[in-house]
Amino acid sequence: MGSPFPDCVLRNERGEEVRLSEQWAEGSVLLLFFSSAFGFVCNLEMLTFTAMLKAFQAANCRIFGVSNDSVRSMGAYSESLRIGFPLLSDEGARLARRLGAMEPDDGPWPGFPMRSEFLIDRRGIIRYAHIPPDSNWEPDYDEILALARSLYEEDRKAKGEGPGGDAPEASEGRPSPP
Repeated sequence: MGSPFPDCVLRNERGEEVRLSEQWAEGSVLLLFFSSAFGFVCNLEMLTFTAMLKAFQAANCRIFGVSNDSVRSMGAYSESLRIGFPLLSDEGARLARRLGAMEPDDGPWPGFPMRSEFLIDRRGIIRYAHIPPDSNWEPDYDEILALARSLYEEDRKAKGEGPGGDAPEASEGRPSPP
């Protein structure tokens, strides 16, 4: 944390190029690395962040799922689950490798990215990085949302806008289980 995030261009689920620095220039960016489309725990994470999307948008935070799946697989995955944010294809897992977010070679999923989360501020600095020792662990959704809101408030203060009144409270973050 505290170091610059490597800028790169990845293709989204529609095959369009997305330059990460253009995204974080507009607001914070949350990258959700996951091992593969249609994985059970990955599905839970993508659907939970989709349910929380409005709260992240109110904090001016863009969410992107990132996997080494092909653009075509990402499109099918997004459509099947109705994921509410873009998915980016890191074919060959080059970015995940650069970030140290890969499953160990002697583990059950060698060659796959680990489910991990990176929150990047408007200057391209990593403000949160979570690479769990086990990809079956879900992230602390509420902690990530609180950090995104904190970055939003920092940006508002830097612009001289004062506290934001339109960002939802923390209780409006993660949905309650059915």
